[in-house]
Amino acid sequence: MAMGSHKRWMRLSRLKCPNTFDGRKNFGSFDQPWLKNLRTRQQGASTRDTASVRVFVPPELYNSHHADRAPLHQSHHVHPLPAHFCSANMAAEGPADGAPTQQHSILNTSFPVLLPFDESLFLSDAEFQAFVQKSLSDARSSQLHELKHELDEIEEASAASAGMKRRASGDSDAGPAKKALFVAGLEKHVAHRRTEDDLAAENKTLTENADVTNISSKNVLVDLFYDLGESTESDRLKTLLNNAWKEDSLMTLKIIFNARSIHLGKANKIAAYKAFGWLAENHPNTLLTNLSWLVRPVIEKKKAQKATADKPVGKERPDVKMSNAKEPSKTDEDEFDMIDADEAAPSDPAKAHDVRFGVSHGYWKDLLNLVVFSANDQLKFDGDPSSLLCQQQDKSKAAKRQRVWDPQEAKDLRKKKKAEQHAKVVEKLQNDAFYRALHLTVARLFAVQLKEDGELLKLGKKSDLRNISLAAKWSPTFGEFHDKHTFILSSIAEILYPNAAEISPDAGDRELYLRHAREACRMNYVSPLRKALSVVEREITAQKFSDINYERVPSVAMDRYSPLFLRKDFEHFSEYVKKVASGSAKISGATLLPSTLVSKAREIADLPNDVTKASFAKIKASVEAQVTRQVIDGQWKTLVQRVKDSGALGSSIAVCDVSGSMGGQRFRDKTCPMDSSIGLSLLVSEVTAPPFGGGFITFSETPTYVSVGGPGDQRGFAEKVKYALTSDWGYNTNFTAVFEDVVLPMAQKNNIKQEDMVQQVFVFSDMQFDEAGGSSRWTSSFERIKAKYAAAGYEMPRLIFWNLAGTKTDKPVTNEDENTALVSGYSQGMLKVFLDGGGFEEEGEEELVEEAVKGEDGIVQIKKKKKIDPMTLVKKAVSHKAYEMLEVVD
Repeated sequence: MAMGSHKRWMRLSRLKCPNTFDGRKNFGSFDQPWLKNLRTRQQGASTRDTASVRVFVPPELYNSHHADRAPLHQSHHVHPLPAHFCSANMAAEGPADGAPTQQHSILNTSFPVLLPFDESLFLSDAEFQAFVQKSLSDARSSQLHELKHELDEIEEASAASAGMKRRASGDSDAGPAKKALFVAGLEKHVAHRRTEDDLAAENKTLTENADVTNISSKNVLVDLFYDLGESTESDRLKTLLNNAWKEDSLMTLKIIFNARSIHLGKANKIAAYKAFGWLAENHPNTLLTNLSWLVRPVIEKKKAQKATADKPVGKERPDVKMSNAKEPSKTDEDEFDMIDADEAAPSDPAKAHDVRFGVSHGYWKDLLNLVVFSANDQLKFDGDPSSLLCQQQDKSKAAKRQRVWDPQEAKDLRKKKKAEQHAKVVEKLQNDAFYRALHLTVARLFAVQLKEDGELLKLGKKSDLRNISLAAKWSPTFGEFHDKHTFILSSIAEILYPNAAEISPDAGDRELYLRHAREACRMNYVSPLRKALSVVEREITAQKFSDINYERVPSVAMDRYSPLFLRKDFEHFSEYVKKVASGSAKISGATLLPSTLVSKAREIADLPNDVTKASFAKIKASVEAQVTRQVIDGQWKTLVQRVKDSGALGSSIAVCDVSGSMGGQRFRDKTCPMDSSIGLSLLVSEVTAPPFGGGFITFSETPTYVSVGGPGDQRGFAEKVKYALTSDWGYNTNFTAVFEDVVLPMAQKNNIKQEDMVQQVFVFSDMQFDEAGGSSRWTSSFERIKAKYAAAGYEMPRLIFWNLAGTKTDKPVTNEDENTALVSGYSQGMLKVFLDGGGFEEEGEEELVEEAVKGEDGIVQIKKKKKIDPMTLVKKAVSHKAYEMLEVVD
């Protein structure tokens, strides 16, 4: 090997993190000789003109995409790169004398990595924000000018048409004939048969089972909060967001974040992605400004404990075990950051809202997903995120006939698709102001966090290692999903390694430099951090299952890989599960949805325990099912404890819909609404404080009280689910029977006083209740229940209608119905809103109303109680301090 070449290879093998990068305030030292050009250009531009930074583009890409357009650089400051900067196939010099060269695949590959140089990657935070605001504002102004012209033309045409209609019908419109009082009275009577139009005029409609219900809650914010889901139709979603934003833009923004929030909200990423798409189209600067709050640790995992002399707050962390000083632990979390707020610099706005060992609303992959959607024109209210995230191979015969079977032809086709996607991304970076801003924003967020985490890892202190985020875990991997759609790894690597001469054997070759920067990013940041985080996929890929510390496997990964662990590492994994069952080991499960665990429990519920005379296959299946029972039992206990740690739930009971319609709809995760209904009902039973709790009411044709759950129930989770499923169920949805046939008759028979009645009822259902008969035909279920309670002399409990049908948007109550709440979704995170001391709203902030109460001695007393209605709940749900940093900027 030539001496020069040898030195270059040795330098590559000893790559170090440069000291010219300030990860918190700006990107790189502008005093370095290689950036003097950049500094000069920056100093010559005011903050107001920061959008005028230059973008350098490879000539072949510039010419191929802009041959039929006006010179783009005249208006967008895009400059073709010199030809010598664009050597597509140039590689580092290899060994001399014709010896075979062994290079890392990242350096010796045709995968496109070249992105145009963009000075805005290296702007300070303040300058970058100004650049984003100005570039988006300029693009928006141009679009609005064109739209205004089109709308003016449409309005003129509409006005002319309306005027002609008025002139044509003005003389003949005498108005509707006045009806006789007798006929008008009959129409108002309950005996009058209503049509759909009659009901709609009263904000009414019918359920699938013909019960009367409401079209709208009569509050646009409540409608958005209740209807925002994965299956919400695009036109409906657009209307909901438009109306809510006009009413209260900040609360609308908080409701959108609530839809994504894994710990405090619906944990529905698809619903949130569609809403983020609406923001991207209508309020892009607001979206970009608030992106970082998806991944900052702003949520406490447990309610704050008061400090004492013997046990000051923050001095220990009993819920986390450290295997050694070199490895931070993530036993209770899936993909969330843990940052010590005490160590955060108060002057750093990005950390101003961090909480000690906190968790985030979303995870770092959310940011990359948004860039992928935008790169593929799917970041919009009517986009289809699932089509990109859940790609499945078409195995139909027709698809197989069209499949390319020739290996070389298939390889060429893949290469062509990569090149087309690369050209598309480069073109967007040149012409799409929003995509460029989003791409750069996400790249900067990743680079800052990787730099900070890398420094913590170098220090090696136990207290520092616990603060390492999961940015490295979700950082784009070379050539994989996020990188092949956005090539954003090049931008991240360029920020971390801005000096080409420091890492590349040919600093003048930009593509070669980016390849080396990517490799340096992997070697010095991503790989060491993933190892420190014990990312389980590392051991799975390397087939080192015996090295897996199962206590540190996140809940989603445990759910996904348990079958693999059973096949590949049965003895080791089953031994760990036994320790979990005995309480000597921990298992993560706090962020799994109850429906996921119920679905798994239902799959193994009927497998026999006694298989002494069974075949080998059945014996194997039974043994694996027994391990699975122990896994989901441990995960359920973790989930229940996390909810209990968040606050207390008193005087509550769940009403669980087990009618036939609850099992018909199947979601992407293979669960159904009944899984959610049983899981959430059982969760309420488990966490409700004595003397309530320990059971729930199922309803279909005949209501049944099921004694299951609570501290006295020692059965495993699968056994609890199986017992709940033995309740009577059918195709009826007789909701009112719960109160008419069970609750009120029982209370009257036992002379139960008002103060001993349950105060809060959770109704987990698809809300498609059965119709009433006779004189009650045109009344809703809520109206009938309210009347029954009044007739029995009892105050109606608070009814929390929790909708589990993603496609149904009718409302059982409106905002005018006090002592009610409207909730939707499948996550236990929303349950925390109803916990005492859960961090949602301080005591006394809710509105109080006066009520006249007649005592036993006949004296009327005025009592004050909290006013509860659907809008009150919405305000409370987004009142948590984890939402207070969100802001509307456009």
